[in-house]
Amino acid sequence: MFEMDEFECWIRASHEMFECLEGRYDVYPLATLWVNQWLDSSIYVVQNEHIARINNLIDDFEYTVFGVYGKQAEKIDKQFRSLIKDFLRTGENIGYAIAPYLFTWNFQRFKKYFIEDNSFDLNSYFNELGRFLDSRKQEIKHFRGRKMLEEEIESGRIEKLFNDLNNKLKELGIGHNEPIGVIKILHVCSPQYFPLIDNDIAKAFRLKKNKRESLTSFHYLKWMKSVQSWLSKYDKIKIEKLETEFGRSILKLVDQALYIMCSLNLKKRVGLKVDVDEI
Repeated sequence: MFEMDEFECWIRASHEMFECLEGRYDVYPLATLWVNQWLDSSIYVVQNEHIARINNLIDDFEYTVFGVYGKQAEKIDKQFRSLIKDFLRTGENIGYAIAPYLFTWNFQRFKKYFIEDNSFDLNSYFNELGRFLDSRKQEIKHFRGRKMLEEEIESGRIEKLFNDLNNKLKELGIGHNEPIGVIKILHVCSPQYFPLIDNDIAKAFRLKKNKRESLTSFHYLKWMKSVQSWLSKYDKIKIEKLETEFGRSILKLVDQALYIMCSLNLKKRVGLKVDVDEI
C-alpha cells in the first residue's frame, strides 16, 4: 500500500493525466452541479456556457474509437444532438441533466442498445429515467452529502436503491443488468459516499471472476467496504486538502487514478502510431 506522500503523488499525477486526456470537455462537473440544484430546489439551471461545453464534447466525441461507423454513428449522433438541442434546458426532469454524462461515460451500453433495438430512443430513455429518479428523490436525499470515510455503510438501504435502479435501467434498456450505469448515477447523487467502479477495475481487483460476470449489489457493497477500509488509513486532513485542491471528492480522484491504471488504453487514446523502420 502507498505511504501518504506516495498516495498524494499518485492522485496528483493521475489527475493531471486524466485532465489532459479526458477532462477537456468532461461533463461530470455539470452533472454533479445539476443534481445538487435539483435536490435543493427541484430545478436545475442550464446556462449557455454549459451548452457550449456539451456541444464541444459532441464535436470531439470519436464514435470510431468504440467501433461505431457510418450510418450507425450518424444515427446515434443525430439523436444525441437532438436531445441536447431540444430537451436539455432549465427544468425539473433530472434525466436530461445527467444524460450527457451517462451517455458519454457509459457509451458501450448505449451502443449496444442501438445495435440490438432499432427503435431505441434516447429522449424516451432519459425522460423515463428522470421520472423514476424523481420517485426516489427522498431516498437519494438520504445519502446526499454523506461522506464514506466518516459514516457507516448502510448495506440494506444501498442494496435496495441499487437493485431498484438496476431494474429500471434493465426495463429502459434491453433487459440486461446495468450495474455500471447504476453506479455512475449513485455517484453523481452523492460523490463523497458512493465510489465509482467499472468492469476493468473490478476485474483488476478480482471483484469478479471474469469479464462476463455482472457486478451486483453484493459486489458493490464489497467494493464500498474495501475502499472505505483502504482510504481510512490515510491522513484525513491531507485527503481533504486534495479534495479542495482539485475540486473533486477523494472517491472521484481515486477513480480517475484507477481508470488510468486499469481501464484506459493509453496507446489508443493518444493515437500513437510509430513505425520504427522510419525512425
